[in-house]
Amino acid sequence: MNSRKKLRDLRKSKGLTLKELSTKTNLSISFISDIEHNRSNPSISTLKILCNALDVPITYLLEDDKTPSNLICTDLDAVLSMLLNDFSSWSYDDKIELICYLKAKKHVREAQKKDVNI
Repeated sequence: MNSRKKLRDLRKSKGLTLKELSTKTNLSISFISDIEHNRSNPSISTLKILCNALDVPITYLLEDDKTPSNLICTDLDAVLSMLLNDFSSWSYDDKIELICYLKAKKHVREAQKKDVNI
């Protein structure tokens, strides 16, 4: 189940209308509807607002129900896009930490390729 369907199903299971969720989150009804129907790509901060209003951790929306551990995301491109939309609001130190991690990960992959080719 994708995160947008989970969001809609969760809202309905809590007995909330779009208007009620809009009131709880200060997000417009049309924006929430666009998110639920995959017409808008929300930022992580928007997802956090929605999850707080629905009393669930953000990981609930990002987890894949099909995996036993519920740790792998179903739509990695969408998750990455949401994370990158939120990147501009990160602190300088957090940005540096992520960039260093990605560079280190790239270095490890390149080293592994060299080991395989020997």
